[in-house]
Amino acid sequence: MNAKPVDQPKWISLQRALVIVAVGSLLLIYPLLWLRVIRDPAQRTAADFLPFYAAGRIAITEGMSKVYDLDAERQAEDDVLNTTLIQYFASKGRTVTPQDLGPELKPNEVNPFPHPPFILPILAGLAHLDYVPAFILWSLLMTVLFIASAAILLHQIRLVGRANRLTLFFGTVLFFPAFFSLINGQDTGILFLGTVLWWSGLLQEDDRLAGLGLALTTIRPQLALAYSLPFLFKRRKVWWWFCLGAGLLAVFSLALLGRTGTVNYLHILTLSAGGSGYTFINDVFHIDLTGLLVRTFPWLATSVTRAIAWIGYGVAMVFLMAWWAKSTRIEDKQIGLAVLVSIVFVPHFNYHDLVILLIPLYGILRTLIARKLITVESAVSLPLGLSVLLFITYFFLAALKYSVLYPLMVLILLVLWFPEKIVFWKKKADQEVPA
Repeated sequence: MNAKPVDQPKWISLQRALVIVAVGSLLLIYPLLWLRVIRDPAQRTAADFLPFYAAGRIAITEGMSKVYDLDAERQAEDDVLNTTLIQYFASKGRTVTPQDLGPELKPNEVNPFPHPPFILPILAGLAHLDYVPAFILWSLLMTVLFIASAAILLHQIRLVGRANRLTLFFGTVLFFPAFFSLINGQDTGILFLGTVLWWSGLLQEDDRLAGLGLALTTIRPQLALAYSLPFLFKRRKVWWWFCLGAGLLAVFSLALLGRTGTVNYLHILTLSAGGSGYTFINDVFHIDLTGLLVRTFPWLATSVTRAIAWIGYGVAMVFLMAWWAKSTRIEDKQIGLAVLVSIVFVPHFNYHDLVILLIPLYGILRTLIARKLITVESAVSLPLGLSVLLFITYFFLAALKYSVLYPLMVLILLVLWFPEKIVFWKKKADQEVPA
């Protein structure tokens, strides 16, 4: 009679059942939520895609140099809102009156467009379409970038079995911050692709890939700065490839904007950094130190909060440079540390950019699988499990949607750096197995 473990098949069956339920639920819920945003005029114009589309409209009607002009942005966004109202009332069989359209947007009601100029040709192409088709195409483009990034991530994990690969693939593509970016019409897919190429290049000892991937993260200049400066002290070729890639993007951007447009862009960056007086720039929604301070100590003066946050940013960059310099090699734990530090200390870090949490999470997967600290089936379920947790806390447990993030990041950091000490039960179980 064969002695087969009784519990193992049941455990695997239960785990796979939970994975199927989670994937199936997210595959059903995500499109429904996205369609609700697209179909609702109020939600789709409140999304972050509004300034993206307005920037594209300005580019094709007034020229690239006017994209970062605040008055042009205000007028373009107002035109989109008016067009949306006209279409809405027309669908109801009503004739639109000036009272229906309401007053023009006030200067403080504009949603500034602080994103780098090198994406403007894409936005200009989309702006030839109406708002809804443009939003749909933009979402599809970002989805393609997320899928491509997921494929690159999976390439760095040695897995056996189709089921494990599918679990990890869906857990990555369905990661909640990525979906949150899609329903807001954000450009996080570009940031994610750049970060993934940077991570992959570092692991493969491909400095060119790492540097050029890092150049793509200039879609968030403050993040690119935090990630690039440490390479002055270790793996300097990455720095030079980054400078080449970022330099080409900068030259392209300058050619698009010209002198006046560049001045306006720098002005927008200054306003975004300050954020005072604009309805759509609110520190309370940020994940970084500024947001944490505002939510924890709402009585603190804004100037004090921002001063602390910018000092923290400077200290964090110095810390990363010093840590890079003393490290023998740049591996998963150093990369994960850089990503987690950047999430907390880089100014204006928004929820949708949390998709880069997948970088340290994949570092954990590689570490746990290589050291056989947990089963492969359990390891590949981690991104999916984290995604479900973030989805639930964001939509159903509002009090936890921000506060849960910081303990999670601490836990990720500890597992990445001290896996045997955190996953201590595996070692204990191994010791209890009779020889």
